[in-house]
Amino acid sequence: MPLLSLKRVPEPELMDDDSEVEAYASAAAAKYLEAIDRSFVDHIAKLIQGAGLESGRLLDLGCGPGQILIMMKQRWPGMQITGLDAGPAMIDKARSDASAAGLDITYEVLRLGPNGETRLPYEDAEFDIVTCNSVIHHLTDPINALDEMARVAKPQGAVLIRDLARPAFLFPYPLHVRIFGRHYEGEMRRLYEASVAAAYTPPELNQMLRNSRLNDNRTRVFMRGITHTGIERSALPKK
Repeated sequence: MPLLSLKRVPEPELMDDDSEVEAYASAAAAKYLEAIDRSFVDHIAKLIQGAGLESGRLLDLGCGPGQILIMMKQRWPGMQITGLDAGPAMIDKARSDASAAGLDITYEVLRLGPNGETRLPYEDAEFDIVTCNSVIHHLTDPINALDEMARVAKPQGAVLIRDLARPAFLFPYPLHVRIFGRHYEGEMRRLYEASVAAAYTPPELNQMLRNSRLNDNRTRVFMRGITHTGIERSALPKK
């Protein structure tokens, strides 16, 4: 690794204590994060355009308190949406908010394996759309998670995995988190800075993708500005 590169600092896998749930949920209601969440939903819309998946089945891995899934359900009322998270408190918050909004969204607690591995409790090719937002940097074995998402996604379906992007070099990091973390305070600011330090760069994601079952000629790594990166696969057009 070059001398001035920003070394990745792993972040704890599970976010589920009361302070983290409260910080994430309150910040996600703010105007800034709401716009970011809506851009995630808009990204899904582009990936499924013309594929007739507006009433398909969608799985979201690491749904947190569920704001994005509420946006999805409001946009596509006929879509069958399932959210998974390893944090019971996150799932409780997501269920409460979905119920308050009068929306039928399924939420389930994800049981991780003894070594932190992800094993999704679904059959092969069960979902038309598989999504994952700001989770990959938390995982002990991200390639295992990519393999599982590839397994449960239909071959013709869409996949969207998005996360924060870590600056490649050491010197931009303080300025990066100062500029893009200016909307956060207290615990949420701490979580944001830790997440940026734990996030992956596009070349690192490319290496993961090449080593996973998700790798095919429709799947690619993307950048969204300088703050987010991820992996995307468009659904095949409806014949």
